[in-house]
Order: sequence, then structure tokens, then C-alpha cells
Amino acid sequence: MQNRKSIKEAFPFIRQMISDVYGMDVHFFGEPYGDLNKIDRGFRQTVWKKDNLHAPLVKGLELLEGYHLFVVKSNLDFYNVIAFFCKQKPNVFISLGPFRNRPMTEQYLSRILSSNRLPVSHLMVIRQFYYSLPVVDMQNLLMTLQHLLSAFVPEFQHIVPETISFSEEQNTFQPDYETVQSFSGNTLENYASYLNHFLETLLTGNSQQSSDTLKRFLDYIGYDANPSLNRMKKLLNAVNVHCSSRLLLTQIHPTFILEQYFRFEMQIENAGQCDVLLQLPYEMVRKYSLLVKNYSMPEYSYLVRNVMNYVTLHISEKLTLSVIAAYFQKNPSYLSEQFHKETGESLTEFIQKERMQTAIRYFNTTNMSVAEVAGNVGIHDFGYFSRLFKKHIGRTPSQYKKMVKS
Repeated sequence: MQNRKSIKEAFPFIRQMISDVYGMDVHFFGEPYGDLNKIDRGFRQTVWKKDNLHAPLVKGLELLEGYHLFVVKSNLDFYNVIAFFCKQKPNVFISLGPFRNRPMTEQYLSRILSSNRLPVSHLMVIRQFYYSLPVVDMQNLLMTLQHLLSAFVPEFQHIVPETISFSEEQNTFQPDYETVQSFSGNTLENYASYLNHFLETLLTGNSQQSSDTLKRFLDYIGYDANPSLNRMKKLLNAVNVHCSSRLLLTQIHPTFILEQYFRFEMQIENAGQCDVLLQLPYEMVRKYSLLVKNYSMPEYSYLVRNVMNYVTLHISEKLTLSVIAAYFQKNPSYLSEQFHKETGESLTEFIQKERMQTAIRYFNTTNMSVAEVAGNVGIHDFGYFSRLFKKHIGRTPSQYKKMVKS
């Protein structure tokens, strides 16, 4: 099941993912394509003293058809990645960047100033611009973006990135065949092959096989070779985005995917040693595999999957057949019959089971009292909660809590 959101609706999610992992600017543009200077923070206009972006971009939008992914290399030696959506009018596009693919040094800054005849009087502003740009691995970025876009526009799975140059003299986009060739060579093909093999295995929910294919991918990109904490964090953040965006192609509710994504994002950010990050990708695989096993539910209809997800997401609230039927605008009798037909149990039984499983997780992972746990799973009658817990688990809540803590 694909997420049937327009790219404009999906953009906030895409922007947050790219910004979190790569620390770069991401912008959405639609007609009348105003404020295009955001693409390069107005830098070209500052140094070349004219509007260099609006005319060629709008002209390009008029000529392009279908979907395109461009790597735009400026003669000023920074990059943007632009995704064009020219399938239906009005055409729109997303811009990532500016960014660089290598760290800036004073020597290299002098070379940029000299080759582009930039005024020395502007050195402070120019230096501030270049040193503020994120340094990004181009292959990682392109693969991450394609996986994110493919979750909402499946055609982007097959789009080949095109690389073009942009200079002051041309004031237009021209193919950069040397760079195109470098991006379409064996390195990128192997990278994509290892990554896609891992992600396809992840969708099976088999954590052991997924860990094996992930290891092959990590070995290929040198994840633990001469480890640097910052480099490992960037690579692991990229893997986190790849996993979460690929799971968006499944029946799993996006809320569960995002909860997992942000949990790992926080763990990566807070890691202070390389050793901590060495095992984290495999923990990531295990948790994402569990999501696939527990929440993909391909054997159920769209309605029943949504009811199950609703119960899980609203476990602390009032959950009755009438409440849920009203939410989905269905007749209660029809909903009850359909749920029982597909799952073999009543909706009431399913709700009770989910509440008890959630209670167990609270007892296993928190220091909440029995009364607090009962309230957090939507049962405010302490006696009823205790009876229900013993019926499903075989022990009273107090006995289970004591067993877990002993």
C-alpha cells in the first residue's frame, strides 16, 4: 500500500528527515516560483550582482516532462539537488542545499575567489557562506532522497540522477557529462545494490537475514573502518532514514514508524563513543523488523488494519464498539461482524488483549504503580483491571510486578 499523499503534503516529513540527517536547507517551490534565491541563500546574486536562477529554472520547468532528479554543480563549487515534479500542471520542485562534498580550507577558498574573480573586499561574507555549508556524501544523499520520494511517488525508484553545471557566463543549465559518468559508474550501482538488498530483506520482517544483508552494506561503505564518531553518526542517521522511508511503503501506520525513527535519532545524537554505535544498526534492524512482523498485517482488509491501529494508538482512551464505529463512520454491527470474520475474535476481546499487552510493557520498562498502569491502558476501575490482568496473564498485577522486579 502506497501513501497517497501529494508531494506538497509529504514535503514537511521529507524536509525534516533530510534536515535531521544532513543538516541542510530543504525548500518546496510552486507557482509563481517566488523567492528562488532561497536555493543558494542568495549567494549567486550577491557575488554576480544579478538574478541568475529564476529565468532558467522556470524555463526548465516549462520544458521538462515527468520526474527528474538533478545534481546542480555551481562554478562557485557548491551543490544543490533538485527534484522536479512535472507530471501535472502546475509543476513543482524541491531543492536541497546548498552543500559541499568536501570540507572547506583557506587554501581552497582562495582558489574559489581567484577562479571566479570574487572581490577580496567580500572575503568575510564569502568565507562565512562556505564554512556554513554542510559537507555531505553525495551518494548517501541521493539514495536517501530517492527512498523518501519513492514512498510518496513510486516512480522515483527508477529515476537516474542527472548532473548539470551552472555558471555566471552560461546563466543556464548544461550537462556535466564527466560528473554524470562518475555517478552512474560501478560504485553507485554497487552501493544501490547492497542497500536495496538490505531494505528488501527488512520488509520480510526476518531480523537475522536483515542483519546479514545490513552487515554487507555497512562493510561496503566502510562503516566501522577507521571509525570517526561524526562520520558514523551521519551514516547511521542515513540508514535510519532509509529504513523508515522504506517501511512507509507498507501497511504499517506512519505513527509507529516515526516513533521508532525519532527514538533512534535521539540514541544516535546522544552517543558519545564509537563503540556504542557499532551495535546500534543491528538493534535498529531488530526493532524495524518487529514493526514489520507486528503491524504490517497484510492478511487483513484496510478497514480492519485501521481499526487495529486505532486501538493501539488510543489505548488509554475510551474504546468501545460504538466509539470506534462512529470514528470510522461504519455501522457497529457491520464493523463487529467484519472484525470477527477476519481475526477470529471479537473487537472487545482484541481491545482487552491489547490493553493487557501494553500493561505488561509498562511493568517491564517503568516503575509505574499498578494504579498508574491501569489508568494508562484506559481502565480506571482497579478491581476490574486486576481481574482482567489475571485472566489474560495468569497472575495478578501485583504478583507480576513483583516477579519482574525480583
